[in-house]
Amino acid sequence: MRKTLLTLATWATLAATAQNSNVVSAYMALEDNKLDEAAGLIEPTVTNENTMVKEKTWRYRGMIYQRIAHSDDASLKAKYPDALEKAIASYTKANELDVKGVEKKANDQALRGLQVLALNSGNDAFTAKDYDKAVALYAQSEAVAKSFGEVDSNAVFNSALAFESKGDLGEALKRYQQCISFGYDKPEIYRYTASLQKRQNDLNGAIATTQVGRKKHPDDKELMLDEVAFLQEAGRVNEVETSVAEALQKDPGNCVLHSLQASIFEAKADPKSGAKPAEADMYKWYDAAEASYKKSIECDPKFFDGYFNIGVLYNNRAAYEYDKANNEKDNTKYEKLKALADATFMKAVPYFEQAHQLKPDDRPTIQQLNTLYAKAQNKEKFEEMKKLLGE
Repeated sequence: MRKTLLTLATWATLAATAQNSNVVSAYMALEDNKLDEAAGLIEPTVTNENTMVKEKTWRYRGMIYQRIAHSDDASLKAKYPDALEKAIASYTKANELDVKGVEKKANDQALRGLQVLALNSGNDAFTAKDYDKAVALYAQSEAVAKSFGEVDSNAVFNSALAFESKGDLGEALKRYQQCISFGYDKPEIYRYTASLQKRQNDLNGAIATTQVGRKKHPDDKELMLDEVAFLQEAGRVNEVETSVAEALQKDPGNCVLHSLQASIFEAKADPKSGAKPAEADMYKWYDAAEASYKKSIECDPKFFDGYFNIGVLYNNRAAYEYDKANNEKDNTKYEKLKALADATFMKAVPYFEQAHQLKPDDRPTIQQLNTLYAKAQNKEKFEEMKKLLGE
C-alpha cells in the first residue's frame, strides 16, 4: 500500500511539473509566433489543479488568444472562432487571481484593446449582415466595459440596430430604451425607439418618446416631422397644428410641412364630422389652405403633392358652391352662384396639369383632368385623357 501511495504521489508531481512546463512552452511558442502550437500547449493548463490557480497561466492564455484574434491568418482564425471570447475570459480570470495587482495594469490594457476589437468586429459582422454574430460580439464588448464599471453605449446602440435588423423588435426596443436611460443622447435614438413603438402598435408611446426627444433636440428636423406624423395618425388635430407651426418656424422652407399645414386648414373648412363652420369661416380656412399649398410648391416647384392637393382643394370648394347654387330658387342668383362654382372648379386645371407633368402615369391625376376637360368641353384633351385611362 505504501509503495502505491508513493507511486501516485510521484505521478501527481510529474503531472504538475509537466503542466508547469506546458505554461512555459506555450509562452515560448507565442514568442516564436507559433500560435496554433501555443494554444494546444496552454489549454490543458487551465484545467490542471496546480496551474489553473496561477495568474500567469491565464495571462499567457489571454495573450495567445488575443494574438490569434488579431491575426490575419484566416485558417487560424477559423480553427479558433472563439479566440476573442477566450482572450477576454482569460485576462478577466488573470485579474481575479492577481490578488496583489502586480499585472492588473497590463491585463486591463489588454482588455481595453480587446473591447475595441470586439466592437469593431461586431461592426464588420453587422456590415456583412451576420446579425447573430454581431450581437454576440457587441455583448463581449459590453461585458468588458461592465468589468470596469462602465457602459459601452456604442455596443448597446449597435446591438439594438442588429436586433432590429434580424427581426427581434422586442429586444431592439429594449436596447434603444436602455440607451436613453443611460444618457446616450442622440436624436436618432428617440427616432428609432419611437419607430419601433409605432410598429408594435404603441402610437401614444411613440408620440411621448418623440416629444421627449424634441425637448432635448428642439432643432432636429426629423424629430419634428416624426412628431407631426404620429400626432396626425393619432387624430390629435390641435396638437398637430401646434407642432406644424413650431416646425415651420425652424424650417420655413420645408414643402411637406407647408402641405401638412394646408391640410389642417382644409380640414377646418370641411370637417369630416361635427358642425360645419359658418360660410365666412369656411372661406377663411379654404383661403389659408390655398396659401399654404401654394407656399409648398414655391419651396419645391417639383413637389407633386402640392400641385395635386391644391387641385383637390378647388374641387372641394367648388362642390360646396355647386350645392349652394342647386339649392337656390331664384334663377338669376342660381346662374351667378353656378358661374362662381364653375370658375372655382376650373382653377384646378393648371395644378393638375403640372402634377401630370411630374407624374405622367398617376391615374388619379389623369381622372381629375378627364373630368375637368369634359367640363371645359376641351374635346382634344378629353380624348387624350380617355386614351390614357384605357377607355
